[in-house]
Amino acid sequence: MTIPYITMVGTRPTFYLVTLTQALSVAVVTDQSPKAPTDVVKCHFLGRNRRASEGMETPEYRWVAFQRFPASKDLAKEYQQTFLV
Repeated sequence: MTIPYITMVGTRPTFYLVTLTQALSVAVVTDQSPKAPTDVVKCHFLGRNRRASEGMETPEYRWVAFQRFPASKDLAKEYQQTFLV
């Protein structure tokens, strides 16, 4: 199963998709590192001539980030359907 999630560092959101496996679940429950690698897809977007330290305070970045939020929400709803009974 794959789940989307967002992290925030300062004012900069970063969007991810993480593939959850039984091995990862067992590793988390037993407080160990997973033996198999975990697949993570990260969405990078900086805009033109931008530094990684800039975030939502930059109008160009804010515009791009706010376009990503609805897409992330739709993706989360799509994946959430697999959990609903």
